[in-house]
Amino acid sequence: MFIVDDEAPARAELRYLLEQFSDVAVIGEAESGEEALELIPDAEPDAVFLDIHLHDRDGVDVGQDLLELMVQPPVIIFASAYEIHAVRAFETEAVDYIVKPFSEHRLEKTINRVRKLRPLPGSEAAQQPYLEMQLQSLLQTVLQDQQPRRIPVERNGKIMLIDPNDIVYATVDGRYASIHTEEEQYATSFTLQELESRLSPKQFFRTHRAFIANLYRTAELVPWFKGALYLVMQDAQRTEVPVSRNVVKELKKRLGF
Repeated sequence: MFIVDDEAPARAELRYLLEQFSDVAVIGEAESGEEALELIPDAEPDAVFLDIHLHDRDGVDVGQDLLELMVQPPVIIFASAYEIHAVRAFETEAVDYIVKPFSEHRLEKTINRVRKLRPLPGSEAAQQPYLEMQLQSLLQTVLQDQQPRRIPVERNGKIMLIDPNDIVYATVDGRYASIHTEEEQYATSFTLQELESRLSPKQFFRTHRAFIANLYRTAELVPWFKGALYLVMQDAQRTEVPVSRNVVKELKKRLGF
């Protein structure tokens, strides 16, 4: 097993839980996506526990890179504090998706799936039909459970619940994210990264380190300088949200051109 997580306590906790299984050995760790891509091909682990929220890379993208990079890629198990990315994880042929905090009971189910696909010497051959059946079952469960989440926000000392569809964009306000609807602005107790994890990746896009835009509430896409863009949003102020050059290609792909 190989663990990829940018938080040392999370790596230590997962290592401890995995080492409770007599046939499991943790052969390496990485604290970033780039380090994972450097170490995993040489380590050749049977399975990788890969956190989705890495400080330098999107974990799902790292998983996809591993599948393309290695002749015999490892089994991928994605981990996150939120369920919202589960569908994307399964699109990367993940064997499982586990939500933090982990439990030994839940990990046992994951390890059993890995055993089916990567059997130990002398055990039964990998049961691919079983695995495909399990993935389909898991995916259906995720899709059924993945109802739109309302986002708690603060206004005049009260906690309100905002429908994500009403969010036009979000930005950084000090340490935490600020949500903007058509007419109002609301404070939250989430960082921008935490808020992003609670929003649908099909609807919301991280355009900049300080902005998330609702693509369904975008009115115009305007070229800016040096290859950058900005989005004109559908709010009362027609807010201009910047788009960093390094995500312009992905944004255009998401918008279909």
